[in-house]
Amino acid sequence: MRPILVTAPPFILAAFLVFMGIQKFAGDVPIFSIIEANVSNQTGLTLAFIEPFGRYLTGALEFLAAILLIARRFWGGLLATLVSAGAVAAHLTFLGISTPESSTPGAAESPVLFFMALGALALSGLVTYLARPRPAPTEA
Repeated sequence: MRPILVTAPPFILAAFLVFMGIQKFAGDVPIFSIIEANVSNQTGLTLAFIEPFGRYLTGALEFLAAILLIARRFWGGLLATLVSAGAVAAHLTFLGISTPESSTPGAAESPVLFFMALGALALSGLVTYLARPRPAPTEA
């Protein structure tokens, strides 16, 4: 029997990714509009495809990672690590640490999404490490 500290993290991470994926398809997610506006302000590029297509792609990748975490732990952990690393990178470049809590003009800003991304990155790294392929022991 494997200890719960080894078996629980993939399921916790999968549940988190499903929750975040649902938010991308049904929730009030101003982050992608903020990315689009910030990229446009900083570079002059107009990236109109980020909202909604970036949001849908991110949600689909989160759902896929959640499924893989259950079926193929290593690959799910690896995809979750990439998605989470992308979220952290977005916060450190275009979004900032504190982001609006809703799309309402003048909404309060909070660093919660950034800390969630850091937590998901740490947990996905742990899951990937624990599920890494190991060579079969050789008999002497």
